[in-house]
Amino acid sequence: MVIDAHAHMFTMSMSEGMLPKNFDIKNIPKEFINASKHTIKENTDAWINAMDKNGIEKTIFMANVNFNKDFTAFINSSSRFVGFAKINPTKPDAIDTLKKEIENGMSGVKLYPTNEGFNVGSKEAYQFYDYCEKKHIPIVIHFGVTIGFRADLINGNPLTLSTVLTDFPGINFVIAHFGAGFFRETLMLRYKRQNLYVDTSGTNNWMQNQDNFLTLKEVFKKSIEVFDDQHIIYGSDTRIFPAGYRENILKEQTNILKELGLKMEAVENIMHNNAKNILLTHF
Repeated sequence: MVIDAHAHMFTMSMSEGMLPKNFDIKNIPKEFINASKHTIKENTDAWINAMDKNGIEKTIFMANVNFNKDFTAFINSSSRFVGFAKINPTKPDAIDTLKKEIENGMSGVKLYPTNEGFNVGSKEAYQFYDYCEKKHIPIVIHFGVTIGFRADLINGNPLTLSTVLTDFPGINFVIAHFGAGFFRETLMLRYKRQNLYVDTSGTNNWMQNQDNFLTLKEVFKKSIEVFDDQHIIYGSDTRIFPAGYRENILKEQTNILKELGLKMEAVENIMHNNAKNILLTHF
């Protein structure tokens, strides 16, 4: 079985909640309209069917807005769905927000510093990290490039997490999308730190803007050398509508693992066990 550790779902209320203030709703990109026009039940049914078809045991969904009733209802519609709440850890109400989201059924945290304009290494976030460490709450972070409306790469460098990893060794931190353009920095950050993980999710089209001309297979190979097979987690970054589950990504990545000659245990770690052990701590 597979655990997809990075996916999304959208309804119209969620897409509207992602928009900046004074943004004209008429200018929402068509891709978000097509992804958002379906009901919660339609999302649930589509995801369950896709998971059954592709041998996926559980899927972890990353929230894009806080306290959204649609997202909460969706996560609680199936025991195979896991929700991670989007939090800005530097805000004074960050801990209260997380507590309420956990009450709503969430199991972890997604940080989005590039979109929300905060530094993950800020001392203002330390009280939040202290709470997460005590409660054994995992944290996924999207550094690097993004399709978000308010993306600012000034906060997108994973090295801003350097001191935090040392100060909070009890938190499992996962950097999404191989660092989404900060691959070199993500590899460097792993040095002597055992609480850092990386996920493989998405199209990884950040590679188009690199100067090292790596292939995805080479990215996997180097990640396995640096992180080892127990610190890499599979994700598809699927939005089920309008194009369905990203079977092409699942197939491409599993084929790469086979081509690299990994033992079955290592493949199972990346595709299932690591997510279960690191991200599903509340199950």
